[in-house]
Amino acid sequence: MLRSAVDEEIRDLIQKHGRITFARFMQACLYSRRGGFYASSAQSISAHFGTSSMSHPVFGALIARQLEQMWHLLGDPSVFHVIEVGSGEGTLARSIVHACSRMAPGLAPALYYVAADYEPRTPRSSDPTVDRDNGTGGMSSSPDATLRVQRVKAEGLQAFRNVVGCILSNELIDNFPVHRFAIQGGSVKEVFVTLAGGKLVEVLDEPSSARIEERIASLGLSLPEGYRGEVNLGLEDWTRQISSALERGFVLTIDYGQQAVDLYGPEKAQGTLVCYHRHAAREDPYQDIGQQDITCDVDFTSLMRLGERHGLATAGYIPQSQFLTNLGFSSFLDALDTQGLSAARTALGRMAMMALVNPEEYGDLKVFAQAKGCGPAIELLGFASPG
Repeated sequence: MLRSAVDEEIRDLIQKHGRITFARFMQACLYSRRGGFYASSAQSISAHFGTSSMSHPVFGALIARQLEQMWHLLGDPSVFHVIEVGSGEGTLARSIVHACSRMAPGLAPALYYVAADYEPRTPRSSDPTVDRDNGTGGMSSSPDATLRVQRVKAEGLQAFRNVVGCILSNELIDNFPVHRFAIQGGSVKEVFVTLAGGKLVEVLDEPSSARIEERIASLGLSLPEGYRGEVNLGLEDWTRQISSALERGFVLTIDYGQQAVDLYGPEKAQGTLVCYHRHAAREDPYQDIGQQDITCDVDFTSLMRLGERHGLATAGYIPQSQFLTNLGFSSFLDALDTQGLSAARTALGRMAMMALVNPEEYGDLKVFAQAKGCGPAIELLGFASPG
């Protein structure tokens, strides 16, 4: 069988070290320079899964509305940075910048948008241009918007300092490598990846880091025998990076996940890990290595606690459906009927927009806001009553 370069890399690691943590395995699968899923320029992410920003540009327009309020709350600074980490092909960046130029004339000249990614991807020439004639309600992605987005190669936020504005991520943290664990004999055991009979297999042993058990204990979890789950230790370094980078402003995190009481509940007794290959969800991370996405739900309880510890106050936590509704989603939906589109185009636009608030599609993503240096009693529009 022909193996991918990443598969061979993982086998070499195991032969050298005897076994590796699942986190090390996942890191290679997604980010290896030898062809990891997110590090390969030949990989078309949209061929494997969709995101809110891909569904409809109104997603970026509503976030732009929230960013405009953040800018006002900071006192209308002459430079307002938006650092989007994990920007991919820049779809969200372009829709936000274009929306600001149309809807927020005060913010637009102050906006300095940086699209940062592990391996920035240039938009493909075959990508469709969205405009008022294809059912998007006039929210187009204009070439001018692309020119106002600075694209940088960055694995995190280490290179950023003195940011005044907003650090934004959309479906990023669910791709952080995780340690997998199982409850065996009443204690926590870690899942390791090794080779047996030429195949990648899992074995259980004592945790590679005391932080795994410490995280589980800190959440007050009492897990039954046989329970399997994941712990994202990368949240700690991520939170430190945000705190170091952000001088004053906000953090807006949009991702799949839950608070710990639900994330580690009985219905999640086998964990939340899922893979995506050509828009099909699957459970086996040991196939198509380097050619499929691997993702786990985010533990928002730990993210909140770590943030508070590093000076990031929780400013809101809400499902995406409610966040977008509060920002005026219905007004954009109603505007479809005024665009002069054909019935078919209007129906297409409506379907794409409704996917953003449908709990069975993107509506159940969580939107989490944090604030630093903004004073007490901050109320953000997306987390307030509908308006």
